[in-house]
Amino acid sequence: MSITLYPTETLYALGVAALDEVAVRNLCALKGRDERKVMSWLVRDMADVEIYAEVSPLAAKIAERFLPGSLTLVVPAKENVPTRMRGEYGTIGFRITPDLIAQQVIADFMAMHNSPLTATSANVSGLPTGFTVSAILEQFGDKKDLITNVVDDGVRAGTPSTIVRIINDEVSCIREGAIPFAHIQQFLEKEKQE
Repeated sequence: MSITLYPTETLYALGVAALDEVAVRNLCALKGRDERKVMSWLVRDMADVEIYAEVSPLAAKIAERFLPGSLTLVVPAKENVPTRMRGEYGTIGFRITPDLIAQQVIADFMAMHNSPLTATSANVSGLPTGFTVSAILEQFGDKKDLITNVVDDGVRAGTPSTIVRIINDEVSCIREGAIPFAHIQQFLEKEKQE
């Protein structure tokens, strides 16, 4: 089982095959993260999202406007997503990054494993995410050897992604991040008026 440390447009992330329950459990153990907390997935595009999730017309509009970008889109999962991989409302979160290095990582990974990659922050749970590979590896101490694939692309010191959940055309902000939620609300208001 391989754990990948890779850059995104915001910060570094840790990835394993998102549908491999053992790999996800091992990643949680590395981070000291509660296994019940679900992880968002990195995919190539909205066609990938539609394999695993129900994308409403509203969700598709938001995605078209803000993705690729620093947005995690949380939408209802399809039956092919194991129950333990879903959030409390039966949802799963997706990221489509504009970062060219991360785009290559996910393209190669999906070609090899036919699976999304987890996109959890590269930190020990409860600690801040380091801005460089060396700072991140140092934080993991003796466990750093469990991170077997490292993609180093220098400093990543962005604001984490904004997390938006869309269920039954209700849009809620789970975490405000790089994209102000107000921008998403303004976009939706404008769409209503057109």
